[in-house]
Amino acid sequence: MGQIELTRETALDEQYARMHETAMNIAAAYLASISAVIRSPATERPLHTHLLISVRVRTPGSWTATWCKKVSVLETSESKRTVAGLRKNARAPLGRYITRELPKGSRDRYPSSTFQALPVEVRDIAIHYEGLLAKLRRAAHDNRAMKKAELYCKERGAKAVAECKASVAELRQVMADLDSSDLRDLQPLTDLVSRVRERI
Repeated sequence: MGQIELTRETALDEQYARMHETAMNIAAAYLASISAVIRSPATERPLHTHLLISVRVRTPGSWTATWCKKVSVLETSESKRTVAGLRKNARAPLGRYITRELPKGSRDRYPSSTFQALPVEVRDIAIHYEGLLAKLRRAAHDNRAMKKAELYCKERGAKAVAECKASVAELRQVMADLDSSDLRDLQPLTDLVSRVRERI
């Protein structure tokens, strides 16, 4: 299955795609920042992080930026159960790790408690980058809401135009029929106006 591409049909879509690219850059910057801290000679103790940022295109009209926890793939039965639950029908090599997406809840931002298990040296870095992602999530949510409203407005406008055009065409036909009969019977015009009122 190929990689899903974001739709780029409108200015809102283009902006949404730029937000996705920015989220990817934030994820890369986070990795670079924590790598620099972990590998720094000034670090007095061995450091590691088990949290990563995952930026994924879910559908042509949506992307997500989530935090994931690294889960080691071990020979133990508990590890095998965990891996099987996270990766259906997929083999994960021993000694490597897979990721488990952390729940964010309904808000735009992960709670600070998400990062409590991180070493203090990298915790503030993770919280900083989560703040940047939260801004993007809010903006992306507004963008998609505006896109939805725009589509609804276009559909509603197209429907109104089509109905009005049909009514005007019908009226012209009735007027043409009346004109050809020397306006002797106005009942068709009265019936047409009644039908239009019922539609409204």
